[in-house]
Amino acid sequence: MIRKSCVSGMFYENNPNFLKKDIDNLFNKIPEKNEKYEKIVAGIVPHAGYIYSGKTACYTFNEIRKNELPDTFIIMGPNHTGYGTKIDVCDYEKWETPLGLVDVDDEFIQELLNVDSNVYIDNNAHVREHSIEVELPFIQFICEGHDFKIVPIVISQQIPQLCEKLAKSLDEVIKKLNRNCVIIASTDLNHYDDQETTTFLDNKIIKSVESMDMNQMVKDIIDYDITMCGYGPVITATFYSKLQNANTSIVLNHTTSGETSGDYNSVVGYMSGIIF
Repeated sequence: MIRKSCVSGMFYENNPNFLKKDIDNLFNKIPEKNEKYEKIVAGIVPHAGYIYSGKTACYTFNEIRKNELPDTFIIMGPNHTGYGTKIDVCDYEKWETPLGLVDVDDEFIQELLNVDSNVYIDNNAHVREHSIEVELPFIQFICEGHDFKIVPIVISQQIPQLCEKLAKSLDEVIKKLNRNCVIIASTDLNHYDDQETTTFLDNKIIKSVESMDMNQMVKDIIDYDITMCGYGPVITATFYSKLQNANTSIVLNHTTSGETSGDYNSVVGYMSGIIF
C-alpha cells in the first residue's frame, strides 16, 4: 500500500525535473560555511510551501548531508487535519513523491508499537497531513544514491509527558535494532500576527530551543499564546537528543512568510535548527 502525495503541485512542484531544480536552487542560496557539525541526531525544519520556507528548511538538510547519512529518518509532524489518535504511525509500505517512492521502516514501527502504548497505527492521520510529506523531497534530494527508510509519526496530543515517553521509546527501539537514525521535527512557528509580534514571539521559541529548555518553551507558548504548530515534535526531538548526550542545539536560520509575500501584517514564522 502506497501513501500518495497530497500537496504536490501546491506546496511544491509535481514535475520531478522542476522539483529537483527548485530544491537545487534553494540549496544554492545557502551561504557556504566551513564549519561542520558532527553527529547530528536531530533536525528542526518548517513545513510550509517551498516558496515560503524551503530555503530555511535547506539549512538543516544541508548540515545533515555533510555527515554520514542515516539508515532511517524518523519524521515527526503535528496534526493539522484532526484525524487520528494520540500519536500515529502508519502501515503504508511506501510514500510517494514526484521524486519516487520512499520505503517505510516497518520493523521499526512494529517495535515502537510494542514499547509505547500511546502510539497507534492510523493512516487517517497521515493521508491528508502535509507536515511530514513536504520534508520527503528534501531527504530524497540529499540521499540520492543512498538507501534509507522513514518512520512517519503524527503527534496529535502534544502533551510533554507523552512526548518524553515517545523519546524514550524511540531510544529503546533504536538501540534494540541498532539503527543509525536522524530525527526530523517538523514545525512552523507563530502564525498570522504581524512581523514585529511574530519576531518577538519566535525569538522566545528560538531561545528555548537553543537552551534545550522545553519547560520554558511550553510556558512561553501558554503565557504568550504562541501559535507554534509542532511543539510536540520539537519536545520529542529534544528529549531524545539528551538521551544521546547531544547537548548542543543551534538555530541556523529564521525567517517569516512576509519576506516572500511582502505582506508583513499577517505572517508565519519559520525556523531551522540542529541538535548535535
